[in-house]
Amino acid sequence: MKYKEKTASEIIQMIEQDLCSISEICKTFKISRKTFYEWKKEKPEFKEAVEEAIDHREDVMIASARIGLKQLLEGYIQKKEKISYIPDKNDPVNDVEKCRVVEKKFCPPSIRAIKYVLDREERKKEKQQLESWEKRPLVIEVQDEETRRQLMILKGNGFRSGGSLNPEIVAAVNRELEENKKMESEELKVKNEELKNEQDKLQAQPAAAPVEKPKVNLYPFLPPGYTSRTD
Repeated sequence: MKYKEKTASEIIQMIEQDLCSISEICKTFKISRKTFYEWKKEKPEFKEAVEEAIDHREDVMIASARIGLKQLLEGYIQKKEKISYIPDKNDPVNDVEKCRVVEKKFCPPSIRAIKYVLDREERKKEKQQLESWEKRPLVIEVQDEETRRQLMILKGNGFRSGGSLNPEIVAAVNRELEENKKMESEELKVKNEELKNEQDKLQAQPAAAPVEKPKVNLYPFLPPGYTSRTD
């Protein structure tokens, strides 16, 4: 069957409305599934329209699911109508409505729906926590230089065994260790120089002169014939 714009438009409409599956659509228009997928492959505009129809259909389904879930979580009112009919006096072939009874029933929230939402939220939090842990850098503190060297070799080999047998990895690790030692030595030297300069500045400052305390007369009032010595 040849590709026709009208047929393609009707197929897109059926897909968007979610009326039938692809197989049922193909049977309706008397085309094979192979023809349908060939049209998608050969006609970019048809492929794009099909994908947009599927996306729209899924959006509608998700929106409907959310509305239904919201009703289950909050509870909803269910209406039930009972209609009675009687033969029409003027037209015995047809019936006319006699009475209509509307019953309203409140459906309470669904415990299963509430549990589903809470479990989903809990799984989401666990996933976020696991992802945050995975993003954290791996920090390993070692006490001796050889253990540090072996860990660096393991890292250089992609955390696989056998890295110590690779001379290129071992040489690269040794160079890195030597560079780290030089940097640490230079940093220590700079700190020692700064500390020495601070000490020299303190020693260069003149000593403060001692402050002479004023003499205080401990006995300002003495009886006649007595004298006070304050020196």
